[in-house]
Amino acid sequence: MDSGSDSDKRPRFLVVTVGSRAAFHTAVAAALNGLTGGGNPGIGDGLDGSGSGGAGDGPDRNGERGAGDGPDGSGCPAAGDPGAAHRLVTDVAGPLPAPPDHPDWHTVAGRARRFLDRVVPDAEVRHLAAATFPAAAGALAGALARRRSGDDRLALVLTEPDGPLRQPDGTIAAGLALLAGALGDTPHTFTSRTVLVYDRAPLGRVLVAGPYGRRRAPDRDWVLAADVAVAFTDWVQLDYASSALRSASATGRSLLGEELAAFLDARAGARWGLHYYTGSVVSGLIGDLEEHAARRGNPVLRGPSEHSLACGALARWQLDGAPFLVVVTSGMVDEFRGTLANLREARARGFLVCADSPEDAWFPFQGTVHAAEDSREVLRARGVPFHHLDDPARLEEQLGAAYASFEEDRGPVVLLATPAVLRAPARAEPRRPLPPPPRPRPVPEVREDALAPVMDLLNHGPDRVLWQCGPLDAEEEEGLVHEIASRAGVALADSLTRPGTVARFRDGRPVPYYLGTLGLYGYSDRVHDFLHHGGALRPRDEQCLFFLKSRIPEAATPFSPRALARSLRIVQVTRERAHLAPFADHPLECDAAAFLRAVRARLDVPDALRDRRERAIALSRDSASDVVHTLPVRPMSANYFFARLGAVLDTLVRRHGYTWTGVFDVGRGGLSAIRNLPRTGPGFSGWYGRALMGDALQAVPALALTRDDNVLAFVGDGAAALVPDIVPTLVQEVTLNGHRLAGNLSVFRLVDGGHSVIRTYREGRRAGPAGRQTQVLHLLDAEGETDYGGLTVTRRVLDDVDHDMLADRLRRPGAVDLWTVPLEHNNEGDGLSLLSSLGWQRDRLPDLAFGMARRPGPRPAR
Repeated sequence: MDSGSDSDKRPRFLVVTVGSRAAFHTAVAAALNGLTGGGNPGIGDGLDGSGSGGAGDGPDRNGERGAGDGPDGSGCPAAGDPGAAHRLVTDVAGPLPAPPDHPDWHTVAGRARRFLDRVVPDAEVRHLAAATFPAAAGALAGALARRRSGDDRLALVLTEPDGPLRQPDGTIAAGLALLAGALGDTPHTFTSRTVLVYDRAPLGRVLVAGPYGRRRAPDRDWVLAADVAVAFTDWVQLDYASSALRSASATGRSLLGEELAAFLDARAGARWGLHYYTGSVVSGLIGDLEEHAARRGNPVLRGPSEHSLACGALARWQLDGAPFLVVVTSGMVDEFRGTLANLREARARGFLVCADSPEDAWFPFQGTVHAAEDSREVLRARGVPFHHLDDPARLEEQLGAAYASFEEDRGPVVLLATPAVLRAPARAEPRRPLPPPPRPRPVPEVREDALAPVMDLLNHGPDRVLWQCGPLDAEEEEGLVHEIASRAGVALADSLTRPGTVARFRDGRPVPYYLGTLGLYGYSDRVHDFLHHGGALRPRDEQCLFFLKSRIPEAATPFSPRALARSLRIVQVTRERAHLAPFADHPLECDAAAFLRAVRARLDVPDALRDRRERAIALSRDSASDVVHTLPVRPMSANYFFARLGAVLDTLVRRHGYTWTGVFDVGRGGLSAIRNLPRTGPGFSGWYGRALMGDALQAVPALALTRDDNVLAFVGDGAAALVPDIVPTLVQEVTLNGHRLAGNLSVFRLVDGGHSVIRTYREGRRAGPAGRQTQVLHLLDAEGETDYGGLTVTRRVLDDVDHDMLADRLRRPGAVDLWTVPLEHNNEGDGLSLLSSLGWQRDRLPDLAFGMARRPGPRPAR
């Protein structure tokens, strides 16, 4: 032990052990004894590798027991032994425990001493042992009070539980907070390297890299001692000895993150969301943005893949108008898949930051802009705005161009950022104010000459008028569309790609003029009945079809191009000239709200005409229109399942004011859900844009964690097989990252072992099986309920619909219910094709069905 006058200036490393077992503290003390000169750890103990340190346990001058380096235990260094200046002071009672005598321990300790004796030759290790965290905090405060500040460092915190159970995360966090308070300004970091939790319980159900390391407590003392020796030496090398280098290389806040966050703050406040998937080159940017989001209250929404980030951003934009900032690492621009095109089509506002290599890099790892390829050409071909941020000196100029692209309202703006730009530090001086938002683009006014024939149709026209409504804002949906429908006797429908823009229920009450969904698939029987008679479209002069805020894509209707052009009278309202359909009879290029206000002001529908229109709406019965929905066979048919589930939701809405956001993936299950379930507001449909299977499922975490009502998702086994599991993301965000589920999240996985829509298509065109190409092998999950420490996830197989049980489960807030629903495939009803309207099970069977079913007679003899 060094007894010189400068002993107070030597570095002192604090090791804290917390636990009720004396053997735990003793094992740690034995390990530290071996690192500070006690025992004979083998080759490499001192500078000369002689291992000449000795053990001693006499009290030091502060009345604390320590390990002396001299062979007589006096605490005096042995002559000629540079490693003998190490010193251990420990709270362990009794004689200082000797290090383990095991060959593998000697290997670990020898290599550790070889490093420690050169890097920190005169360090003192102060070991504080306590039974509880409060006691450890008191011991820390006492030890630091007797020491001049600035010479101490907290090295390790080691803890084990009082009993056989796993130590709860909350207990560890609270204990570390007590230690932090006692440490004050003494340098310390609580990381997975410096805080080790030794559990004697088996591994828990959640395995995640956390703020501290978890170990299964070794049943052999030498293993525990060796683990402590490794952790201590790692800390010296990676934290203590490298601190100067780390401080010199740190850049502080990133300029790119600060600029983008400030821009989005000015445009959207706390509504914009941060979505990221980590990577080494973007980790600093993500860290800065997370801190910013925490201060400002912006949601941080992660997912199991880069693709899922884009899905979540698209869903939040469609339902909440929330801009986004997505950050991914090098080479991942392609991982957004076709969802990038869907974001562009939706005119979703936000930035996608993709790290990339410098342009002059020689075939870089994960680069996409270099001599062999150029991802910018792909973005250019897709019509996605992009900017290559490659010069920190010009970053403000380049970001100015990116902001201009954002304001052009052409969809997401992709930023390909080089490492130099990602590392560029934020300014020291106050940032300049952002330029004010540009004035809104001028929107063509409603021209009187274009409006006049439309008003004539509404005020004096046919008895059947149907409006298919695209995305509506609060003024359009709440104040105008429903008022006009009520006053004019107009029927309303939503679409396959934007379900719930108008819905069966509004403010808990049924909407009498809502007919259902009109789309390529999944159209409601009531909508079909309203527009058809005897299996064919009603005459053109008997009805009129309005498309509000729509470019009338193929997915919007089941009608052929010929029928759209010749058999239907069509009014279209869109603000985009390029979206005006060539088959629209009355195309209006104008703002939808302005159009609706003009219609309301000019509305003058005679009572007799409104009565006839309301009678036509009432005659189009709300019916499942098939008989299989009544049959409780096992496995259930999709028709039966959704008829029963629809009845549950109807009860919840009418009796309990239940509201829900629907998430509908691509497949028969999603179609049936859109067609049959009573919605209370807008939902998210994977059928939007490119109809990418799995997109809706991947959007579930972002929606469920940011909405105030219940979320019900309907996903087929084919879609689920294409994308990663969302449950770990949900558990992590709720249990670790501070999100909450305001309502219930129920995910219905609809399992029939195949790609049902393709199977129906194949079977409708050939009298035989659809073949192996439509098969999907699904492994049923085990049933059970798991509490992940703040989030309960229940897995159940649903082979029938128990009305009361399901009504109760759907109202459990803050819970996740994963339902596996075995179904039997069929091709019946649910708007799978116009031919299904001629099936024998329909409520009314037209003569056309019999005409199509007649077999040709025998050929005449020649």
